[in-house]
Amino acid sequence: MKTLFQYLVIFSTLSYAATGVAVAGERIVFKGMLGKNTEVVLELEKVPDGYDGRYFYMRHGVDIPLHGILASLTEALPRYEHGEPLAADDNSDKAIFIDPATDKPRSVWHGKINDDTYRGTWHDAKTNKDLAFELQQVGRYNPEAVTAAVTPGIGSKIALKNAPYDYLKMQFPLQLGPEILRKNVGYRMATDPRTKFAYPRLTRHPNPQILASVNQILEQRHWQMSLAALECKATLYTMDGPAAGTLGDYDSEAIGVRYLSDTLMSVVESGSTFCGGAHPNNHYDPFTLDLIQGGYLDFNRLFPVRRRDKDRSDIDPVLANFISKKVKSANKRADSDSDTDCSDVLPQYLDFEFDEPDKISFVVSGIGHAMGVCLGPQLVMPIRALQPILKPAAKAYF
Repeated sequence: MKTLFQYLVIFSTLSYAATGVAVAGERIVFKGMLGKNTEVVLELEKVPDGYDGRYFYMRHGVDIPLHGILASLTEALPRYEHGEPLAADDNSDKAIFIDPATDKPRSVWHGKINDDTYRGTWHDAKTNKDLAFELQQVGRYNPEAVTAAVTPGIGSKIALKNAPYDYLKMQFPLQLGPEILRKNVGYRMATDPRTKFAYPRLTRHPNPQILASVNQILEQRHWQMSLAALECKATLYTMDGPAAGTLGDYDSEAIGVRYLSDTLMSVVESGSTFCGGAHPNNHYDPFTLDLIQGGYLDFNRLFPVRRRDKDRSDIDPVLANFISKKVKSANKRADSDSDTDCSDVLPQYLDFEFDEPDKISFVVSGIGHAMGVCLGPQLVMPIRALQPILKPAAKAYF
């Protein structure tokens, strides 16, 4: 999970074409009304036998697969209806476009594209309902051009011109919790009611540019998690299994601000997400934002963390020695009969978080499923205990 949501996505800039007809490898995105009151976003891609596509209702955000020609574009049925499988066979990797009860499509979009408008009538055979639709082209993009960035906190946020379908999916009103203040800074928890979990947004900071840059990161992370949750829910059209059609337990995710001052903000994402596979993704992912410089905090500003040779993947000897002494001291004071000594894996899977009012936690993060019991804080101490290894630049943060 950490890799998926911590890395940002950088998209190439794509030009808009004047015609509504998609070309090979390109996806065209429309937005508009189905009937009088239902807002939808629809995406099409040209394939040899017509179009593949998907659409979602804004109020739900769940992709419904499409396939066919513009004059008769069939939408998929969920693999299970009323708890029973719709498919006669158990071909769980394909969406269902034919209703097995009638051997015919159930919901079909009958339309055509004129200029930038896809217009026509949506028909549902089960209810014999017809709804007019009119959708305007809002963008085009090439999914082949999408690449993952390897530098957290750098890059462009998902934008209408380069990822229109996902961008529009995230344009849904958030439910805001009460403001929580820490002197001259504050935050609120914001919830997308479709995905149900809350994520922080900074509401006050003395520097408006820092406020904006921090909220961009928080928004990116929130969006990536929400998109993953909605993608899991959309598997009700493509997969069997206990996770199909669920939010993948993202709605049980524990996300909280552990520390906030006008210089630092520590947030933790933790939980156990699952959308199929061998085992759930048990995780404990802290990150700290630098409210002086902007972006993610480089802990090397505060104390030596990684060596500067090679790829900085080796823990600095100064920090390794500091941790070793603190672990030995803590073990002497502790009276534990645990069979698992997580201090052994702490240096290899080391991460940090600050905790209110004035503590720092040395955390195990990113470890494999078999050692998931070690996830989380393993060594907690007052920030002042860092004094022997703090660098001069740390004064600005504490």
